[in-house]
Amino acid sequence: MLLSELNAYFASHKRACMSDLVNRFNASPEALRGMLDMLMAKHRIARTAAETNCSGCTKCDPGRLEIYEWRGQG
Repeated sequence: MLLSELNAYFASHKRACMSDLVNRFNASPEALRGMLDMLMAKHRIARTAAETNCSGCTKCDPGRLEIYEWRGQG
């Protein structure tokens, strides 16, 4: 997976939680966090607090979700 693929994913989807990213890119959370950190440093995405579950289900505790949102080209 390339950083450009992750950037393109956020540009089109605007928001994603870590579990969605793990499934989409078939990568570990640790590997994804390194790339997410780079995108955050470029102000392209931001980590946001989860007020609700990512997909509307009740399987996850919203306080433990890692949710990232698109902020633009930065």
